Amino acid sequence: MSARVAVITGAGREGSIGRAIARRLLDDGFAVVLSDVGGSLDTHPDYEVAPGSALDQARAALAPFGDVHAVPCDVRRADQVEALLDAAVERFGRLDVLVNNAGLAVGLTPVVELSEEDWQLNLDVMATGVFLCSRGAARRMIDQGEGGRIITIASQSAKTGMPLLAAYTAAKFAALGFTQSLAHELGPHGITVNAVCPGTVDTPLLAVRGGVYEAYSRMTGLDVETYKRKLLRQIPLGRFATPEDIAQAVGFLASPAAAYITGESINVTGGQEMH
Repeated sequence: MSARVAVITGAGREGSIGRAIARRLLDDGFAVVLSDVGGSLDTHPDYEVAPGSALDQARAALAPFGDVHAVPCDVRRADQVEALLDAAVERFGRLDVLVNNAGLAVGLTPVVELSEEDWQLNLDVMATGVFLCSRGAARRMIDQGEGGRIITIASQSAKTGMPLLAAYTAAKFAALGFTQSLAHELGPHGITVNAVCPGTVDTPLLAVRGGVYEAYSRMTGLDVETYKRKLLRQIPLGRFATPEDIAQAVGFLASPAAAYITGESINVTGGQEMH
């Protein structure tokens, strides 16, 4: 039997959750297709995404650990999503796991200052992108007739709204509702659909221009290091999550041990979110 095959979106950035998920699934014997947007977002050119070369660098870094392929994809574009999934099947002959990991941190402002463009970009990437990728993966998994796993990286903000995160939260809440609906529809086909809800994860995304550290430092009037210490006091386990913590949860949901779990949203927050 050929290796199981996983597609992971948003996996280009070094130190990212997507990169850690890829390594975990490679260690578990999957063939992996990495994807990322591969350049600036045309609707938000100032947002710092992983440059196109980052995806090639990710593939090279992970190649020693297993069979890795890389395909650029903007998850907002149905044609690019279909091309990504087609490339996975053409390269490896099948598709067993989709990890919807693509995300961003844009529009971290009070709602009264939030632009329509930033609102829409959050929804386009983290709600519509989840829909497009999941729809395409589900079609292929149904055709295969061997079940499958769809796993979406949501957020603790998909459980509890937070200030400055209205657009992000709306997109992540949408992803959880979609996960539950899709789990009902795909259950008869043996396909499980679940979400992982990370807490504060120590990745470069927190420190991008306009990101969490900058926005909340401004809101609280604290410098970044003081704000980070304050944030840590809200986490019972006393540390931020690592990308590997999130990858462990994904690895579990992709494994035979999770065969009877569907429609769930699993917190990986160190106790920061308990709902």
